[in-house]
Amino acid sequence: MEIVYKTILITHIIAGAIALLGGLLAIIFRNNVKKHKPIGKIYFWAMTVIFFSAVYMSLYRSNVFLFCVSLFTYYACLTAYRSLKLKKLHLDQRPHWFDWAIEVFFGLMHIGFIVFAIMLLRGPNMPMGIISLVFGLLGIRGNYTTIKRFRKKIEYKNYWLLAHIGGMLGSYIGAITAFTVNNERWLPAPGIVLWLGPTVFLVPLIIFEINKHQKKAGKFKVDL
Repeated sequence: MEIVYKTILITHIIAGAIALLGGLLAIIFRNNVKKHKPIGKIYFWAMTVIFFSAVYMSLYRSNVFLFCVSLFTYYACLTAYRSLKLKKLHLDQRPHWFDWAIEVFFGLMHIGFIVFAIMLLRGPNMPMGIISLVFGLLGIRGNYTTIKRFRKKIEYKNYWLLAHIGGMLGSYIGAITAFTVNNERWLPAPGIVLWLGPTVFLVPLIIFEINKHQKKAGKFKVDL
């Protein structure tokens, strides 16, 4: 089993390197569709490999942090990818059954994070409890936003693009955070910087891009 674990670990590291580079290039070329689209696909599939390998390793090593990060990060990436396939929800398009299945599965996981956090907050593992609570609450918020979109509660004309931007950049934040925290011994920075640095750096970009595209597309005249 140890050989299998090491093989999956190497695969995870390679996929992680591809995702980190691909995510950066996707951001750089976000206004160049011809370059952004293929790079984005590479990023998505690299994140898919990361997700399945991380779930296996987290269960094998009982690593709660890796398990939480992998689920939260991939949910953001997956819904962002699916948003490109659901551009006509304001018309007659409906989500596929697996879109709802994604929300149910990850929604239950997010609730599980919150329950797990409540258990930990009462004991000596409070820091891990706080982390689990944050992941759970952010995940539930993502479920709420996505389900609202599925039910045609849509405000902006380019709702699918806004969901794509927020989800992909959110997943990239998770990927970078996982990398920095898991390699803290090699990075000369305080723990708080490793934990919050990616968020502080990329959240303003998310806000900027979303606000820009909201203003560019405008709102629907009719409240759906």
